[in-house]
Amino acid sequence: MMIKGRVYYMSEVNTRHVCRHIYLLNAKIDHLTSFNTDEGRVSREQLYILEIIAEEPDITQKELISKMKKEQTAVSRAVQKMVDYGYVEKSQSTEDLRATYLKISDRGLDLIDTLDAEICDLTDDLLNGLSKEEVKNLTQILEKIHH
Repeated sequence: MMIKGRVYYMSEVNTRHVCRHIYLLNAKIDHLTSFNTDEGRVSREQLYILEIIAEEPDITQKELISKMKKEQTAVSRAVQKMVDYGYVEKSQSTEDLRATYLKISDRGLDLIDTLDAEICDLTDDLLNGLSKEEVKNLTQILEKIHH
């Protein structure tokens, strides 16, 4: 195959094709998964932060940044917004003053519970048309890619 005079071999075309679909899926998910709250809009990234903190009480901000594989400033900004909304509580480590521990508040847990059904509905819509076996395979592939 040729694009702009450059020859692409089948493996390159497949990789580009996969990348394009990942980008389009990501854009679709971003569009669908911004949630209105009393404080304003909560993005899927912010919700993901809340879920990680809920699953790992007293996670440090540094550990969260590592888990999310994002820039420190972007995660710090999102965490601060969650603190301002009252969804997350921060505490300074007494052993290492550079470390900040994060804990989800009751209000943050309530938000996750409130949005759970909406998130499940959105996921069902995205996966509509796939068989249970295809959903299982997709889940395994995504887990493999993520780790």
